[in-house]
Amino acid sequence: MLENNSIRFQVKQIAASLGANIKSCTQALYELRRLTHILFSETRATGNDIEQWFREENFAVDEDGFWTSIPLLEAFRTNQAPLEAISYSWNPKLIQNKDACLRMYCLRNIGIYLAEIRERLPGTAWMYYQDITNTSIQFPYIDQITAITPDFDWHTYHTFQSVTPENNPRGIIQWTSPTIDYAGEGLIISVSIPVFLGKKFIGLWSIDLPMSSLHEDVVFDTYLEGQVNFILDRDGNLVSHPSVAVEIDKDKGSIYQRHINELGSEFADLDQTILMEEKNGQRLLKRKDGSEILACFEVIPDIEWIFIATFPRLSMEEVVNRRIRDALDQVKSGDFSYRLRDMSDVEQAQIIVNSFNEMASALENQEKIRLEAQEEKKKLEKRLQHFQRMEAIGTLAGGIAHDFNNILFPILGFAELLSQDLSKDSGEYAMVQNIYHAAGRARDLTQQILTFSRQADLENSAVFFQNVIKEALKLLRSSIPKDIEILQNIQSDCPPVFGDPTKLHQIIMNLCTNAFHAVQKKGGKFEVSLEAIEVKPGNRTEFQELELGNYVRLSVSDTGHGMDAKTRAQIFDPYFTTKAEGKGTGLGLSVTYGIVQKLKGEIKVYSESGEGTTFQVYLPQAASPPQAVTTIEIPMAMGTERILLVDDEKTILRMGKKVLEKYGYQVTTHMDSLAALAEFQEDPAHFDIVITDMTMPNMTGDTLAGHVKNLRPQIPVILCTGFSEKISKSNYKSDIIDELLMKPISIKAFNQTIRRLLDAPKDRKK
Repeated sequence: MLENNSIRFQVKQIAASLGANIKSCTQALYELRRLTHILFSETRATGNDIEQWFREENFAVDEDGFWTSIPLLEAFRTNQAPLEAISYSWNPKLIQNKDACLRMYCLRNIGIYLAEIRERLPGTAWMYYQDITNTSIQFPYIDQITAITPDFDWHTYHTFQSVTPENNPRGIIQWTSPTIDYAGEGLIISVSIPVFLGKKFIGLWSIDLPMSSLHEDVVFDTYLEGQVNFILDRDGNLVSHPSVAVEIDKDKGSIYQRHINELGSEFADLDQTILMEEKNGQRLLKRKDGSEILACFEVIPDIEWIFIATFPRLSMEEVVNRRIRDALDQVKSGDFSYRLRDMSDVEQAQIIVNSFNEMASALENQEKIRLEAQEEKKKLEKRLQHFQRMEAIGTLAGGIAHDFNNILFPILGFAELLSQDLSKDSGEYAMVQNIYHAAGRARDLTQQILTFSRQADLENSAVFFQNVIKEALKLLRSSIPKDIEILQNIQSDCPPVFGDPTKLHQIIMNLCTNAFHAVQKKGGKFEVSLEAIEVKPGNRTEFQELELGNYVRLSVSDTGHGMDAKTRAQIFDPYFTTKAEGKGTGLGLSVTYGIVQKLKGEIKVYSESGEGTTFQVYLPQAASPPQAVTTIEIPMAMGTERILLVDDEKTILRMGKKVLEKYGYQVTTHMDSLAALAEFQEDPAHFDIVITDMTMPNMTGDTLAGHVKNLRPQIPVILCTGFSEKISKSNYKSDIIDELLMKPISIKAFNQTIRRLLDAPKDRKK
């Protein structure tokens, strides 16, 4: 037969779609009942509140004799009402019913929820609340409102039928026999759910859907002339059909529907009971004129209805030719993924099908290889650009650190000198202390910039993560707008972890930067938490991916837009980003994931669209605490030695000379390293120690130190630098430089270093 498997598969898909569309009303109704319970229980109103509401809404009797909002009625009729507006309709006699008035008052703001729910439903006609008093809320507004008087036998109303005990024996919405009604435009399906306060039934919510909106007349990929789709109930009555004749018995309020047998003699032997039992299949039916029609059927899931598609049996050659022409057009348009379906009933056609599919597959593979190569090229270009940017950032950070530390050095030095000369009770002393502390914060910020750009020399060790977090948050706070709140819930006595402080710094910076971006647009807050946890057999299910043991858990939670499942599945992929072009590299989370894995930890993410995001990082606790740094306290000693001080910054020279002379030293200063070397060459024994800056014109400090040591190997040399890519504490040559000091240096540390080197044994070996 003609593409039987293909047609039946599509019929199955349509039936599944019908079932899903109708069943989606279940969720909507339960949501409406939940919202109603909340509004009924939380709204508090007096008679005055309701009277004021009547006045604000301008309730009055309309031309049909119903109590309604006259201005809103006019707005509806002229299409000027707000989208979430709802229409009230009640008999004027009910105005004295306080319970009815209160329930309507409670639901006065439910329109916005109705609009949201209606958007999720396919082709919804109306949603309405029917009160036990026969007061109703309509959404959207319909001009022809059917009146129900207070003496009406409400239990016979069609919206009540799906929740009556005989139709609903288990006390829940039953989709096996929804109520069918007629609403002017054609057949509708009405589904309802009761609303109770305690055990008292007080009304129900209903949703009406036009049957024509539940499926299209033509849905197959190949149109078959004469094709007709329709729906039967389990008794053989037509639920939906393009030509169904439906009448309403106005006296009884019931609906008359045609039976399948009335469609034609070819359907006489089509037993709907057998179709329900078989669930799906097909029948070949013969008309009186001898022509044949093919009927494919599928029982709609969870509903006792049958979807049937019928069409005349056409010649296979016509369909084959049409399919092949369409396939060739698809390939010519560049769609190499298109394939012809099975046509095994016609041997010659099947040969064409197989050859076409092989050709299309080969073309698709070639196109796929080309696209993959192009995509890989783009990725490599992106990576190169990223590495170039990171290199530029590192160079910039080093330059900023050098210049900034040179500026801070004299500020800290002069402030420290002033504080020593002032009385601690004076106002001037307090102001100098403020200057000193502010400059100290600037120095710490410079160090954080160096750490962030990965130019600081650090290595794995036992680290108190809480200290790293606090330093990182200081840096973040200075760059994040004040309207973004950063909450901290950090366990101060949290055990240490084993890691590189720089890498730990990257973790917190990456996660907090993402949290900031998530709340940046609409404002909000994010929270950083740190706590110690133990994974043990008792809580093993909560931490399935972690080994038993002690961990430190970092949590970063934001109130932002959240992520859907598709985004969550890709966030740790390199170069994946949801940010706009130029706003992110797509490497932050992938780098964070790599760091956590190398530290033998785990990272988890919890997020839903519109619900914010939480990242949790689990790191094993360190086996031993961080080693305490022990220093020998050397008092601020005086001296009389001769010092050669070299720096190209005049302010630093002036401050250094003043400090050293205050402690008794004889100081010779030079801003030019060549001039300093020339004076030293004249009399190498004249100086007891040389102190030089690293970065200077003509000759760098380490080169000057080398010349000095060649002339007098035993003289101590101190090299100072704000920052240098060339030299650091881990790679300076100790046979040339006796001490490397990083600017800005406190006077105390400066003096102690000089004194220690001068007092060292003169025959020391390098």
